[in-house]
Amino acid sequence: MCYRVLKAKLPLILLLMAMMLVSASVAFIPSAYSASRPVIYSKWTDSPPVIDGNFMAGEWANLQIFMTLPDYPIDAYVYFLNDNSNLYVLADSVGDTADDANDECLLVFNYEPLLQKEIEIIGQGGKKSGGDYIAAVGYSSSPNSINAHKIYEFSIPLSYINAEPGKPIDFSSPKELKPGSMTYDASDGRDNVWPAKLELGNIDTWGIILFAPRPAPVGGVLMPVNKLAILAPYIALSGLVAIASTACIIRKKPKY
Repeated sequence: MCYRVLKAKLPLILLLMAMMLVSASVAFIPSAYSASRPVIYSKWTDSPPVIDGNFMAGEWANLQIFMTLPDYPIDAYVYFLNDNSNLYVLADSVGDTADDANDECLLVFNYEPLLQKEIEIIGQGGKKSGGDYIAAVGYSSSPNSINAHKIYEFSIPLSYINAEPGKPIDFSSPKELKPGSMTYDASDGRDNVWPAKLELGNIDTWGIILFAPRPAPVGGVLMPVNKLAILAPYIALSGLVAIASTACIIRKKPKY
């Protein structure tokens, strides 16, 4: 009897499972998501980098953006890390070998105008700024090039850009809002707009940053948000099977 009941309900169970799996799989994607939008995967760090304009070997370990010719006029490499409180970004502009006072790096978060935050620093090597976020400019060699070039580092509070660990956010670097983008060489006007085909008023051309969730403690049971989302349908299915099995046991008459 129990077998027949479960067999009869199997299509419904599978449908519910499919619906929950689809819901879980899109839970971390922005509402305006398009498959063509590039995704940056930030990496969790328990050892935040020092924001001083110097790129030391081993300090940054999550290269996410390669900007090279022909799409970008300035060779540059951009790294992303986060912890529970801050996003850390390094733009290693190896193709900008002149230390100009008006060189710039610009980061823009959130497509919605009321939420949009423009994070920037302009200046020569040795400049550092604070306030809502911390930023520094360097001019030296790095693991990507032995020649002196511009280096930009940022520490940005997640609360300042309306972000959370394990969640996504819209991201771009345009040239319409400021003199430059990520990065800008004032000596010759070269500008690295990101993504390369960005249209500031078209969300489908923006990128996405997916922040790393807090890792589970060693030996603990806490799971990152994305793993819980993946496992949710299977947990729910187990519950449905348990309920069906219990119903069968209750309906089964005891033998004397």
